[in-house]
Amino acid sequence: MPSPTVYDNAPEDSRTPIVTALEDLKNSEATLLLLDLDGFKKINDDFGHDVGDELLRQVAARFSRAVLANSLLARLGGDEFGVIIYGPPNIGRETALALRSTLTYPFSLPIGEVSVGVSIGACMNSKEIKSKEDLLRSADAAMYEAKRGDLGLVERGI
Repeated sequence: MPSPTVYDNAPEDSRTPIVTALEDLKNSEATLLLLDLDGFKKINDDFGHDVGDELLRQVAARFSRAVLANSLLARLGGDEFGVIIYGPPNIGRETALALRSTLTYPFSLPIGEVSVGVSIGACMNSKEIKSKEDLLRSADAAMYEAKRGDLGLVERGI
């Protein structure tokens, strides 16, 4: 089975694959997901960057198994990820829920088992979205709403 396209980017150019792909979405059915890990900062601060980096690698591996082969998954820097899901809104929603479920069981790290959650902002590409910046802004706002409200997933334009 083919794998999704996965990028692990340097912070200085972190959104390039997502932004580039958004350029090609003009009239496509697609959902942009922005994900921010919940609880990562404490683990990274308490146990160091090596443990944090290993946790991010394991999270990325789980995420890559949860998205469809024609999707784009990118680490955007820090503990943020972006996903473009091609297809109707229900596919975007199902993928977001699948991504959340990949974090329901703990990760095995050298310091023991740890758990993290994820806040997801989802925005469907639609006629109301005039630019890639609007799509990114909407998904970003939804992600922060999900994080502030401890909601897990907030959807816009879907």
